[in-house]
This record gives sequence, C-alpha cells and structure tokens, in this order.
Amino acid sequence: MSHANLKNRLAYFEGRLEEAMRRSAAKESHPRDFDSGYTTETFKTWRESIAIIKERIVDIERQLKAD
Repeated sequence: MSHANLKNRLAYFEGRLEEAMRRSAAKESHPRDFDSGYTTETFKTWRESIAIIKERIVDIERQLKAD
C-alpha cells in the first residue's frame, strides 16, 4: 500500500475515532452500521467500536514506520 494511501486511511480512522468518542460521550445509541466500512462484525457498543478503530490506527502507524 502506498504511503499516501496509508496517510489517507489514517486520517479516515482518526476521524471515525473522534466521532465515536464524541457520540459515546453524548450517550448516543450505537447504530448497527457504524463500523460497516471496515469490518464485517457488528458491534453493539461504542467501547467495541472505539477499540477496533484504535487497532486499525495502530496497524496503519506501524506500516507507516516500516516504510
């Protein structure tokens, strides 16, 4: 994957993390399709969504450092 593509993915997941944390803090209900763009699993809580997004960010950062 190209460096530019990794940077774009990182920005995407950072935005999703910010949104998930904001919505979690606001006590909004978790929509079933919130994570549909990056996993086939269906999460029921913001905590689960935030955890998978953080995993994706760490993986992307690891790939960027390897370049």
